[in-house]
Amino acid sequence: MPTTQYNKSVLMVILGGMCLSLLGIADRNMEAATGPQIALYRAVGQTVFFSFVFWALKKNSVAQEFRDIGRRGWAAAAIMAAAGFFLIMSFQYTLVANAIFFVSLTPLFAAMLGWIFLRERVSRRTGLALAIALLGVTIIFGTNMNGEGVIGMALAMMMAVCYAASIVIVRTIPHANIILICTLNAALTIVAMLFLVDGFAITRNDLLICLGLGVVQIGLGGLFVLMGARHVPAAQVSILALVEVVLSPLWVWLFAGETPSATTLIGGAVVLAGVVYQALGARNMEPVETHP
Repeated sequence: MPTTQYNKSVLMVILGGMCLSLLGIADRNMEAATGPQIALYRAVGQTVFFSFVFWALKKNSVAQEFRDIGRRGWAAAAIMAAAGFFLIMSFQYTLVANAIFFVSLTPLFAAMLGWIFLRERVSRRTGLALAIALLGVTIIFGTNMNGEGVIGMALAMMMAVCYAASIVIVRTIPHANIILICTLNAALTIVAMLFLVDGFAITRNDLLICLGLGVVQIGLGGLFVLMGARHVPAAQVSILALVEVVLSPLWVWLFAGETPSATTLIGGAVVLAGVVYQALGARNMEPVETHP
């Protein structure tokens, strides 16, 4: 792989992580929108964005694209929708830092689910990495045991599990159009939120932020990561994507005055250490690309 292409791809993954990190600070700048309302209107922006990208990049007929994703693609889209909703709701109950560190557990949960459902071997390194990360989770949980804090972190944990499950499902349909799945994810979120919102009226400020999240945060962010991942080893993507985990608490600390506790930062550092440890090991196991 040419070095220039690799460097551009690395930059794309980093930019994607930066976009994805905007959810927390956007949530803290809402005037009155509830969690379901944020999920609803963010999904509207996301649907518009990914629909445009899908039509621009599709290689087959729409009918063929839907046949390619099959029932598993619909299941992955539905689980992704649940993951996004759980993350948004977690911010309503706990600090962004408390919730966002759980996002970094996704690749470890994906490895465990791959072992359970796909019979993929889990290395000792991955098992140790998961143990390290869970120690960090225990530290965060143990110092935030008030009622709402526990609810928020439990929702964040559910988000990580759901997103990991969707990753495992997508891996069983390698020829599926991931952009179509992202579009369906947003559309299914809209349908679900229609039954959960307590009202559709929100302020102009909140509406613009929500739509912006759909286009920039989850739209551009997800697209940049997907495009960059084509030319960057998966283990390296896992590490680079931690930009989101690092920047999310930083934005709310700098611009919303939300300061995480020392124990949250310690626990988060332990979680990140476990993820980086696993990713570095996976990188060393990846085959080296050779050229004639």
